[in-house]
Amino acid sequence: MNIKLLGTGSAEGWPGLFCTCRVCQESKILRGKNIRSRASAIIDGTLKIDLPPDTYYHVVTQQLDMSAVELLAFTHAHDDHLAPAEFQYASSYFVPEESTTPLRVVGCSTVIQKIRNGVDIEDLPFCLEQMDAWKNYHYGKWQITPIMANHDPTQVCFNLIISDGVKTLLYATDTGWYHGETWEFLSNFRLDGAVIEISRGPKEEGYSGHMSIPEVIRMREKLIGYGALSQSSPVVTTHHSHLGGLLHDEMEEILNPHNIQVGYDGMVFDL
Repeated sequence: MNIKLLGTGSAEGWPGLFCTCRVCQESKILRGKNIRSRASAIIDGTLKIDLPPDTYYHVVTQQLDMSAVELLAFTHAHDDHLAPAEFQYASSYFVPEESTTPLRVVGCSTVIQKIRNGVDIEDLPFCLEQMDAWKNYHYGKWQITPIMANHDPTQVCFNLIISDGVKTLLYATDTGWYHGETWEFLSNFRLDGAVIEISRGPKEEGYSGHMSIPEVIRMREKLIGYGALSQSSPVVTTHHSHLGGLLHDEMEEILNPHNIQVGYDGMVFDL
């Protein structure tokens, strides 16, 4: 399984659009791994996770080929993960040679409704399918099991367990520390790797719907304790926010000793 992190930033991107904090200012000078677009990933070039407003940027900078995507799976309906207006550019007005195979688009009820409210889906080459938490869904070679994230109590938010029949990945953004039922459900899985959000950086206080560095370290240890993850399985961070106050190298100094890799835009790794 080949995973590419297209974007690894939080909702406002990094540097933040209107922010003048130290890490935003230094990121503009250092660039490289310190420039982060809104979070998204693609697996084996055909399964895409989320469609953020930076998707066109990913096409230009990350060689993303949207015509090769066969399955588009959503975590939740927040604006930085779902930009429904972008769907219109798949219509015959913008794509003279339309694909004869509709793109399967899967997500929770909130996602499906936001897409239908944002664009006339009936005129587009997409097939919308709703997913519910805790159930296994098969889409070609892919098996996706949505689990409940602890992110926004006003809507359904998923993390995704994704398997190709050989390897299994946990894609965990956006979420805070899981509730008991999610931990119990995860204890029955054997994961080969995990991508975990880290929006709060070193700060444990504040909004509980995102993860901090100490929580990500504890999460890895707990998954290993359950037997759901091995000591050698890759754990990679995503959904970083400049509000955490740390540049890429500074996060590496903290996380690398715990066998956690700091993700960055364009990062590729295999399971």
